[in-house]
Formats: sequence, C-alpha cells, structure tokens
Amino acid sequence: MLLAVAMPAMANGAGRPAKKERTVFLGGEVYDSFTRTRVKAVVTLLNADSATADTDTCDLWRTFASFGFTVPRRPARYVLKVEAEGYETAFVPYDMQPRGRKAEYLVPTIHIKRAQNDIYKNVGLDEVVVSGTRVQIAYRGDTIVYDASAFNLPDGSMLDALIRQMPGVELKDNGTIYVNGKKVDYLLLNGKEFFRGKNKVMLENLPYFTVKEIKVYDKSTERSEMLGRDIEPKDFVMDVNLKREYARSYIANAEAGAGTDNRWAARAFGLYFDDRRRVAVFGNANNVNEDRRPGSRGDWSPAKMERGLLATKQAGLSLQTETREKRVMNDLDATVTWSDADNERHNATETFAAAGNIFGGSSSFSRAKDFNTSVSDFLRLRKLHIQSRNALHYTNSRNTAWGSDSTMRDTLLNRSWSDGLGRSRLLSLNGITMWSQPLPWGDILSIDAQYMWQKRTPDELFGLSGTQYAASLPADRRNYYTDAADESYSYSIELGYMFALPKGWYVEPNFTYGQDWHSASTSRYRLDRLGEGWTDATGLLPSTRDSLLMAFDWDNSDWGNSLTRSYSGEVSIQKSTDNMEFFLSLPVKHSRERLHYNDYSVDTVATRSYTEFSPWLEYRYNKGRQRHELSYQMRVAQPEFTALMPGDDTTNPLAHIVSNPDLKARTDHRLSWQTTLRCDSARLTWYVGADATFTHGAWGVRTTYDTQTGAYTYTDDNVDGNWQTAVKLGVNGALDSKRRLRYAVGAATEYVHSVDFAVAYDTPSDDLSRVNTVRTGLDMSLTYTLGKLTAGLAGKYASHHSRGDRAGFKPIDAFDYQYGASLTYTIPVVDIDLSTDFNVFSRRGYGSAEMNTDDPVWNAQLSKSFFKG
Repeated sequence: MLLAVAMPAMANGAGRPAKKERTVFLGGEVYDSFTRTRVKAVVTLLNADSATADTDTCDLWRTFASFGFTVPRRPARYVLKVEAEGYETAFVPYDMQPRGRKAEYLVPTIHIKRAQNDIYKNVGLDEVVVSGTRVQIAYRGDTIVYDASAFNLPDGSMLDALIRQMPGVELKDNGTIYVNGKKVDYLLLNGKEFFRGKNKVMLENLPYFTVKEIKVYDKSTERSEMLGRDIEPKDFVMDVNLKREYARSYIANAEAGAGTDNRWAARAFGLYFDDRRRVAVFGNANNVNEDRRPGSRGDWSPAKMERGLLATKQAGLSLQTETREKRVMNDLDATVTWSDADNERHNATETFAAAGNIFGGSSSFSRAKDFNTSVSDFLRLRKLHIQSRNALHYTNSRNTAWGSDSTMRDTLLNRSWSDGLGRSRLLSLNGITMWSQPLPWGDILSIDAQYMWQKRTPDELFGLSGTQYAASLPADRRNYYTDAADESYSYSIELGYMFALPKGWYVEPNFTYGQDWHSASTSRYRLDRLGEGWTDATGLLPSTRDSLLMAFDWDNSDWGNSLTRSYSGEVSIQKSTDNMEFFLSLPVKHSRERLHYNDYSVDTVATRSYTEFSPWLEYRYNKGRQRHELSYQMRVAQPEFTALMPGDDTTNPLAHIVSNPDLKARTDHRLSWQTTLRCDSARLTWYVGADATFTHGAWGVRTTYDTQTGAYTYTDDNVDGNWQTAVKLGVNGALDSKRRLRYAVGAATEYVHSVDFAVAYDTPSDDLSRVNTVRTGLDMSLTYTLGKLTAGLAGKYASHHSRGDRAGFKPIDAFDYQYGASLTYTIPVVDIDLSTDFNVFSRRGYGSAEMNTDDPVWNAQLSKSFFKG
C-alpha cells in the first residue's frame, strides 16, 4: 500500500515542468590603459570554480568596445578573463548581486596594459592590401556593409558619387538617402555625428578615396547608450568609415573650375582625426545651378532646373572632442551661408469648375539675397547621464520681385502687375537638456527640459501693384508698406519614471508641463492715399510719423498676444532586444489658450481649451535575412487661434481671405508597413511596403469666383473623405556569380482620394469636388563593372492620372520618362579618368504644348589626380 501511494506522488512530481530561471544582462567595455582607445578583446566569463561560462568578442562601434553576456539572475561571483593581441591578459573579478527588478548590470570599465614584449608596440604598420575581386555589398548580422574599394569612380569624386552607385540605395538631390525603400535618419562619420541634419555637407565635401566602407544599421540613441539599454526607438543610420591611414591623420581636398557664361565653382575641405578629437573645415562657392557629376545618377530633370542664376558661398566648422575616459563628449558645428538667387518663372494654370474652367497665366522675376548662420552644440556628460543640445540660428534676407498675372474664361477678365522689395531678420535659440538616472533596483528616473525663443524684426515689405479689369470698372492701383514683427518663446519640463519589468519589458508614465507665448503684429499702410507723388514711389516712406499714420490701413492691420499652458500625461510600453523593438505611446495633452486680439474693428480677449490624444506604435522584427517593420501614428492639429477671429483681408484686390471662426481641428491616421528579405542563393534583396493615411476634418478651402472681376474669395473650412494609400516594391541583386552585372528595379503606386469644396461662381456653395489620382513610378538600372570599367543603362518612368466627378472636369494623363547610359573608365598608361553619361528626358500628356518636350542631355568629364593622400 505504501508503495502504491508513493508511486503516483513521484509520477506527479516528475511530470511538473521545471520553472525557467530568470536571466539578466552582464556587460562592460575594454580600453587601452594608456591611450584609452578601444581594444578588440576576447572576454571569457569564468565561474567561481574557473569553469568557462561564456565567451564574447568586443564589438567596436564608434569609440566604444563593448561585450555582454546573459547570466542567471542569482548571486554569483564571476571572473572575467580579458585577452587581446599585444596586451597582457587581465583577470577582473565581479560579484553579481541582483537587486529589485534590475535586468542589466555593467562591469566597471576595464583597462588593459600593453605586453612588454609586444614587438608591434612602437612600430607603425601600413594597412595590408589584398588583391582580388571585391564584393560591393555584404551583410554582418543586421548591418549592411558596402566596400568602397569595389566601386569604380573617377578621381575628384566625393562621397555622393559613391553612394549613388551603391546597390539598393537612392540619393535624392536634396541629400535625403533611402536604403531598400527606407529613409536614412542621418549620416555618421566613423560612428560619430557630422553636421546632423545637413547630409549634403559630408556628401559634397568628403573625398571618396578616403572611405573604407559604409555601414547601414539601426543605432541606439545617445540616451540609450548612456544607460546601457534601449529605452527609445533606434535610429536608421548610414555610417561612413574612413580608411585607417585617414582615421588618424590629416585630409585636405580642394577643387576649382570655370566655364562659359561667367560660371565658376570652387571648394576646399580639411579634416583632422584622432581617437579623441575631430576637426573639420570646409568652404565652397559656385554660381552653377546644379552639382551633378558626369556618370552619376540622381533625381535631376530639366523640369526641376531653375530658370535663373543661383550663386552660393558657404563655410563650416565641425569640432568634436572627448576626454580620455570618455566621460565628457562634445560636438560643435557651425555654418555660414550666403546665397544670391536671380530667378525667372512662367506659369500657366487651369482651375476646374462646374460652370466652366478658369485659365490663368503669370510671369515673375525675383532676386533674393540671404545670409544664414547656424551654430549647434551637443554635450554629453556620461558619468552624470546628462546630454544637452543647443542651437542658434540667424537669417538676414533681402529680396526684390516683379510679376504680372492675368485671368480669363472665354475672354480676358483682368490683368495685374506687381513690384516689390522686402527685408527681414530672424534670430532663434532652442535647446533640450535630458537627465536620466538608473536606480539600483533597475528603474530609471528622468527629467527633460527644453526651450525655444525666436524674434523676427524687422519684417518689412514694400509693394506696388496695379489691376485693370475688362469690365467697366475703374483700375485699381496700390502702394503698400507692411511693417510686421513676430516674437515667441516656449518651454517645457517633463518628469518620467520607467519601471523595469520581467523579460525586458519597460513601462514609463511621465508628466509634462509646457508654456507657449506668441506675439505678432502686422501694420499695413496705403501710401498711395497720401496723394500725388506716392503712387509710384517704391521703397520710400514719409519723413514724419504723423504722415505715415495718415496712410494706415485700419481694415487690414492687426496684432495679437497668445499664451498657452499645456498639461500632458503619457504612458509608454516598450521592449527592445537584438532582433525586436516594440514601442507603444499613449499620450494625452490638455491645453488652455488665451488670446488678446485687435484688428481695429474687434478688440477682444478670447480663450479656448482642448484635449488631444495622439497615440503611436512602432514595431520592428529581424530574423536572419528578414526584416519586418510596422508603425501607426495619430496626429491632431488645431487651427491657429488668430485664424478663428472674424476678419476679411482685402490687401490683394483679386484675392479676398475671409476667416472662419467655426474651423475645427483635423486628425490624421497614418499606417505604414515594410518587409525586406534577402536571398543569398539568388544574390538578391527585395522589399515590399505599403502606407495609408486617413484624414478626418481636413482643412479645405471654400472658393468663390467673381465672374465680373476674376477675383477670388477664400475661406477655410473642414471637409471629410480624404485618404490616400501607396504600395512600393523594389529588388536589386547580381545576375552572375562574380557579381559584375548588377540590376536594380524600384516601383511605386499611389492612390489619392481628394475631397475639397468646388469652385463656386458669384455666390458661395456647399458643393464638393472629388478627385481620384493615381501616380505610378518605375526606376530601373543595369550596371556592369570590370576592373576600372563601369558601364550602365538606366530608365525612369512616372505617370499622373486624375479623374473628377465635376461636370467639365478634363481627365489628366501626364507622363514623364527618362532613358540613358553612363560610362566610367580609367585609361591605362596615362591614368586619366573618363566619365560620361547621356540621357533623354521626355514629357507627354500635358495641357500645354510647351511642356511636352524631349530634352537630350550629354555630360562628359576627363580628370587626372596629381596629388592624393
């Protein structure tokens, strides 16, 4: 009986699954004890009995060398054995004492000494060069690596020319970069920021021959790096790594050129790099409207070319320093830019309306001179877990403009002209300081403070205009002077507390208080009302203040001061691992706004309050050769409070703007998805993605057309039914085993359902206009590389198709396409680089015959390098 009872009890105990032991992360960093530079060491984790528990090799990233292990969450004594070639082996004890919910533990920074018999200690070795076929693209885990030496580029090329050739990469002419359909957040140089947000500085000034490789990966934010864990979504970055001989040396590059029609260009770039400092200076000047290189590809077309002359001068400085222990790091960037744009523009328009379409034509000539300076600083105090970004911007602008316009239906309705000049200055300051303190039990306390201040003064505009009507109406002639001023500030303080939960989950509630103040005034003067001599006097003012006040336009002047206090509460849920990221934010914001407004017919103090809920979600999952991304965001936008005040702007006799006090907020829902897959056996990478945006309460425009004068009256109002969706697909790869012949195909289709108010004739109407538009795009290229020869074929196609439900709506079917070839070759013996490309840009289906064009463009360049290194 005893045995019979015991056996079932034993069976039940054996059948109960063992409880899985919780684990935590144990990591640290390894550096040279003398130079404090990173060391690619092998770290072995030993138990108390000297048995090997795990081994890891330091990951070299930026200026850090880090390692990590997953260990059981229980008290234990470990010994870390640290080995590296040329260094003495070090043994570092560590006592693991789990506390609270803490899931990550850091070993104090490890410094190892050079071995006394290290024969390489005082000998500088040149980098070994291995000859053979180079592979353009490779993968290291989730990182895409492009080998710069595998690409054939002419001497004198900059980084932008290299990036344009990289498989799966698209470089827009404004400096925006896409990799496999995903936008790169910013560029890095050797793992460090370099004029963040100004990609073109590095793209157009860094010589390609200094680059060893370019990596594309998901980078932890500075805040996450300080804390040793990912508490914010990672950034998608492109990291430009220099060759070893340039990573700790001086680089200098200069270029100058001249051409016909008094065209010129010059630039210079200098860079000093070592383990703890980086100093870069650059300067460029040119009056060439485009900066493409022969043999390169981009999104340029004749339609985008400015009809005029643009001269720019720019200089910049970047200074990056860090202490020996890397406890203090600072980045300082400064740029100064002068620009002089002299442009000519001609437009032809057609406005669709149920009672008949309205046609317009205009011409304008403008000259704008701008001076801009920008200084930004990024300070990190790693020991104190503090980081601070601050920036200063200053702009001084002067411009002149002349233009003519006309409106017609069956006959000409009006003809107008304008002549003006203006000047303005803007000064702004902004910054954010963040402090995060890891607590012993694993939670994180954080405080963020940010501020902004800006002032625009003076903001002056002189405008002379004249309008003639075909109807029996008197001509209208005006001489306006506008004196505007604008000043604002804002600040906010955020307090957050992040709870560390089991299995790597974190929950963070936070509270934010913010305050915004804005003061704006617009004073307009009708100088033509002063009598004879003031009708054509542009840029002149009366000699006395009393005389100027006689011309004050009471109907079109106003001023206002607003103060907004906001209270926000947010709960975020997140988890981040090596192959997965999940971030969910649920913010609620309540705002109270007070406005004192005066337009000299209404002097009032108004208040309003509103509550906004703007959740967002980001999810990313990597597994082997697959990458999946999903995001959702809801945005609520409030109309400007001053736009809700009653008013009728009659400054322009052909465009009356009437405010709408009943205008409501608009809400946008955006959903995005993308999957990227890699098939090594087929030597290809492909991606597919989709986006959808739905807008509730979109801001439409009620437009009423005066059939006698050709003037319009505009009023903003809410309208529902707007949405759009897009699908994209891309594939790139090699057709042969040696990867000499590569192809790339990208396709996209966008469908837009647009709803707005139909143009009404003479009296307002509630009729709606619904337009469905389909846009398609296709980009294809085929490239062959053999030694110093690179030849390619490329083609692009884009179409625009619109259909409307209004009577008289003419279907739109417009097409843009491009085809061409390119060649880059280094001529032997003489060592001269030949670069050339030939493209034909064509347009069809446009309403004006002047726009249906074929533009062949041929570029060629011969170059030879005399000094490089």
